[in-house]
Amino acid sequence: MTENIVRRRWRDHEPAFGAMLGIPAISTAHAMAGAGFDWVIIEQQHAYVTEDSIPALLHALELGGTTPFVRIGENDPIGIQRALDLGARGIVAPMVNTPEQAEMVRDNTRFPPLGARSWGAPRLHATPAAANDDVLTLVMIETPLALSNIDAILAVEGIDGAVMGPSDMALSMGADVAAGIDDPQVWQAFETIGDSAKRLGKHYGAYVFTAEVAQRMVDHGADFVLFSTDIGYVGAGAAADIEAIGRIRSRSAV
Repeated sequence: MTENIVRRRWRDHEPAFGAMLGIPAISTAHAMAGAGFDWVIIEQQHAYVTEDSIPALLHALELGGTTPFVRIGENDPIGIQRALDLGARGIVAPMVNTPEQAEMVRDNTRFPPLGARSWGAPRLHATPAAANDDVLTLVMIETPLALSNIDAILAVEGIDGAVMGPSDMALSMGADVAAGIDDPQVWQAFETIGDSAKRLGKHYGAYVFTAEVAQRMVDHGADFVLFSTDIGYVGAGAAADIEAIGRIRSRSAV
């Protein structure tokens, strides 16, 4: 079993840097892993990934030298347990608004006595204790309701930390979705999550759109940052070439 790089970064008091994988192609997984991210999250919630494609993607990411997580499509007990049995080293659970929801996520990512996950000969871990020590459980904080419950959510034993979803947080606050964490209301929410995580000894971070925002987050104390998606990188690369093509066309027309 490969090293859980995110755990190692945190053990060394360093932030972990990652990205999202939403294209269910082994070649894309190899490319993302080879880029050098500490972790890559396979995206089931808003992308094209189905459960059938997860095993090959997990394996490709590990072969490429990164630690694979899965953001599950919904907080379904069987879906959580299946992703872990297939080899995910961590789970990101969307739209967790209450401590009761956090407990459900914890129960299905942790074997007894900490949780209630069913033993089914998982691919990576030889014992329940080894799985409990290795797997990371992160909940997404994306609404004012979740923000109001942040201390109770992060106090749940077995929850390692919180990921703020800046777009959904902005949307639920009536703020500018395009601005994301740059919106003052959303940044204040991020600080609230961070302050709670620091008090409770948990981890926190968010998705970002620019390196400047990533630096601002780390300066605040965040110990993980999630950059773009594979789809975003493809779009940005294509847009850069189209811009270059436009310049070539302009010069050719002179």
